[in-house]
Amino acid sequence: MTVENGPEDTTAGRWRPTIGALAASLGEHLGEQVAVVNVTEMEDAFSCLVRGPESSGSTLRVGWEAVLGMEHFDGKPNVSATVFLYSRGRRLRLDDHRGSYLEIVYDGPLDGSGTWRDLGWLQDDFGEYDAHDRYGG
Repeated sequence: MTVENGPEDTTAGRWRPTIGALAASLGEHLGEQVAVVNVTEMEDAFSCLVRGPESSGSTLRVGWEAVLGMEHFDGKPNVSATVFLYSRGRRLRLDDHRGSYLEIVYDGPLDGSGTWRDLGWLQDDFGEYDAHDRYGG
């Protein structure tokens, strides 16, 4: 797992160990190396972009990025990864969907020793993830 800090992320914050552990755990679940990008930390929550290795070599060239986040609901941490797939840099979508994404949720302690569960492909009805139209964009 690597961490790529943007210009606004020059110091490690309170959630960095948790983010690192969860990103590594997500990478194990997906069978991919994970890089953490653009971390936003709040008092009781965090959000960051994570991505797999850049696609290269094959004709298909599939890559992925995800929004990894944690916030508290009813006093308990709720962790999820919203995953976007890309081919040749452009986001892949389900038929007739404005946008679609794979939702993966995490159950367990925040040290990464829990389990990830795929909820399946969901439609982005409200355009919440329109900004994730291109890999690395």
